[in-house]
Amino acid sequence: MNSANIRRFELIRRLVVAGLVATVLVVSSAIPALAESSGTWTKTGSLNVSRGEETATLLPNGQVLVAGGADFNWNGYASAELYNPSTGKWTTTGSMNISRLYHTATLLANGEVLVAGGRT
Repeated sequence: MNSANIRRFELIRRLVVAGLVATVLVVSSAIPALAESSGTWTKTGSLNVSRGEETATLLPNGQVLVAGGADFNWNGYASAELYNPSTGKWTTTGSMNISRLYHTATLLANGEVLVAGGRT
């Protein structure tokens, strides 16, 4: 590819990613819902911080850990939140050392979550 095509491709890629982030932020700022086994949806609590490009990891205790991500202006987050399905509430939990988006989060055998890679 020549440099003009590379610049065009990068511009299109950024526009597509920005559109996806905007969609995620709009959806995540709405009240999340859980699908019950009956096939119906139930309203539940909202995240404390709207975010896109985050990871969500189901923990052995049934809670969900959401880590990192970014806001609409690509300001990264190091923060994390835990969702408790029995209360329907999100609580802030420990933060990572640096903000991350496009990272991975892997549940380890000991119940800890390994967050690696991504961008700051």
